[in-house]
Amino acid sequence: MPSKQVKDILEHIRSFHHRLSELYEDLSEHGSDERLELLLKYLARHEENFNECLGRYEKDAAKGVLETWLQFAADDTLDEALKHVGLHEDMDVEEVIRCAMSLDRKVVELYRDLADATAAPRVRELFENLIEMEESKDHQYARSILEFE
Repeated sequence: MPSKQVKDILEHIRSFHHRLSELYEDLSEHGSDERLELLLKYLARHEENFNECLGRYEKDAAKGVLETWLQFAADDTLDEALKHVGLHEDMDVEEVIRCAMSLDRKVVELYRDLADATAAPRVRELFENLIEMEESKDHQYARSILEFE
């Protein structure tokens, strides 16, 4: 199984959130439903904010955490999830919500796998904190989504 440093894994995850933000933004520009457009713009902002937050998190990580090596063979996990979720221009609000939640679950699964893959307490704590951040984002989505319905 290949190994990667935590900083490279986090960079891959940041890239995923950035690409997802761009995809939501692009879809929002092609929609004809105002509610859907607002939801997609909201999701795009949320993904980009999470990406920036993750960047700040990297800067504040404890010494040595980012340089820790982990066995990591899930490089394609998020890329495949993004391809298979099937976001497209003709989706309705409920479909977009379902896709966003599905992608978030994939990210949480990845964080859990990474937390379980290390014996280093600080690295485990990093991924557990990211799980909490991602789950908090899901709760924010749920509250905001109720407003769209």
